[in-house]
Amino acid sequence: MKRPWQVWLAFTVCSVVLCAAMGWLTVHAVRVDRERSRARAEAELEQRVGLALWRMDTKLAPLIAQEIARPHAFYDSFVMTSAGGGKGVGPVASPLLNSTTPNVILNFDATAEGQWKSPQAPPERQAPLALANGMSPTAMTSNRNRLAELAKKVDVPALIAQLPAEPLPQQVLGWPSAAPNSESNPEAGEVNLRQQKEPSQQAFLAPPLGGNDDKNPFDGDEQPVANGPATKPSVANQQVAQSANDFGQRQSRYQQAAQQEFTKQRGANSFWAQNAAMPQAPVVENASRPVWMGDELLLARRVERGGETSVQGSWLDWPKLKADLLSEAAALSLNADLVPVRSEAEAEPTRMLAGLPVRLVVNDAESAIAGLAAVDAPFRWALGFGWVAMGLALAAVAALLWGVLALSERRAAFVSSVTHELRTPLTTFRMYAEMLARDMAPPASRREYLETLKKEAERLTHLVENVLSYARLERGRRPQRSEGTTAEALVIRFEPRLAERAAQANMRLECDVEEAAATAALITDVGVVEQILFNLVDNAAKYAARAADRRIQLKVSRNVRSASFTVRDFGPGFASPREAARSAPFSKSAQQAAETAPGVGLGLALCRRLARELGGRLEIAPNNGEAGASITLILPTDAS
Repeated sequence: MKRPWQVWLAFTVCSVVLCAAMGWLTVHAVRVDRERSRARAEAELEQRVGLALWRMDTKLAPLIAQEIARPHAFYDSFVMTSAGGGKGVGPVASPLLNSTTPNVILNFDATAEGQWKSPQAPPERQAPLALANGMSPTAMTSNRNRLAELAKKVDVPALIAQLPAEPLPQQVLGWPSAAPNSESNPEAGEVNLRQQKEPSQQAFLAPPLGGNDDKNPFDGDEQPVANGPATKPSVANQQVAQSANDFGQRQSRYQQAAQQEFTKQRGANSFWAQNAAMPQAPVVENASRPVWMGDELLLARRVERGGETSVQGSWLDWPKLKADLLSEAAALSLNADLVPVRSEAEAEPTRMLAGLPVRLVVNDAESAIAGLAAVDAPFRWALGFGWVAMGLALAAVAALLWGVLALSERRAAFVSSVTHELRTPLTTFRMYAEMLARDMAPPASRREYLETLKKEAERLTHLVENVLSYARLERGRRPQRSEGTTAEALVIRFEPRLAERAAQANMRLECDVEEAAATAALITDVGVVEQILFNLVDNAAKYAARAADRRIQLKVSRNVRSASFTVRDFGPGFASPREAARSAPFSKSAQQAAETAPGVGLGLALCRRLARELGGRLEIAPNNGEAGASITLILPTDAS
């Protein structure tokens, strides 16, 4: 091929385009997969967060419900009882006197004027009575100190301003209703709520900041078009709606728990129904709400008594409660924290607890998402296999091109060298044949002309035999190794022909068979062995024809399992024995044949292939500073 660089240029351009397309496809596929994985990871993270919020609210609900269901009279250290209670008129210890509710530091009652009291911190006049009811002096002193500490931290008017004015129905409070059609039974003290709202709609606990689930999550976004279909809400708005619905469901959980706790604490068989006396002045209890006062978390409500407003509630142990709640997040492999929410701007329904004004914050959310959004292993394997397959395909195409181009080069060289090899003998044939046909040759020269024609005919026959032998090998036709003989017999059989070829180059063949190798038994194809040795002697006769030492040596030696036939000349030898051992067939051009020796570059390559087919090998010995070339044919001996 005259211009192989054009083929390689086209192959390189196609390879670059293919790699660029594959690279773009890989980058795009990885980006899409990462976006999909990230979306899935974000959804999974949101699911874990939602589940953690549900677990936290579920754990909080009994505590919150228990605290907000406390009757107002329980916030005094001692409850005044009536004769109807069966115990006569007198004080009875409040259930909160010795209360050790987990995560609650203190229950308190404070007026707008700054008067503070607590059922766990009785005044001095009731101290003996409290001690008689099982309260320890240490606990009394500690609770009084805590009440004083809380009074310093809380601004009561500011606290009242944050609490809702949503009165609880009288049926819920356990008192007779003013409604004309009330179905409650005040004598039995049973609570009848059939005229009230559903449990999920009761106002026992006002939602914390940002917890107004009555707000339309689509306000300010897509709205129905007049006289036309409504636009579909965006994905973000759908998520907001789902979060608002989830928040509302968690709030309903609190209302249901509060409903049950009110029934428990104020029902017919409760301490409240059996011991509490009817208040002399109307008492209005409002819905409770958790609020932050500085760093303290309070669960408080408004209480209206005789036209005065006071606050009743619980001082929650936020550090302990926080640790208890975060254990639920840790169980879901969430590295999270709970932070106070003090304003509407900080409220986020997707992260808010329904029972407390706190927000769940995932620490290092990006790392958590990245950990969950790793590229799928099967996808990476698929991309890797794609790149490997493309690389193998390109390598196969490159190898095919290389082979095709090399074959094309060898074919061109073969045509050129064969043409050169055929031209000289054909010219000689034509010239001598015409002279002999026309009796133009002198009688004394006729014998010489005939010898020349014979030599050229043998040269052409040798060339044709080599080409045909190589063609048979290429078609897969192997030599038949069925004839038994010895190394000495082979030399005796081949020596006349090999000596004649050496003599044609005015050289002398010397055969040396070692005594140990003379009887070496061989089972091989004798004709193929002869062809190999003849090619080696022919090469020596051609390339060492100008050497001062005109000998060609054929030496036979024996190893343990093989017999060696070494052909050595004393000519220029090989410039590189390693390259000569790897030389391709038909690799000699006409120009190279004209500059060195005639031939098509097939002899040595053919000998190497034939030796392998016989189960042996061909070795080219290094020069080691000596003149000439040394080539050895090694054949396996018969082990039997």
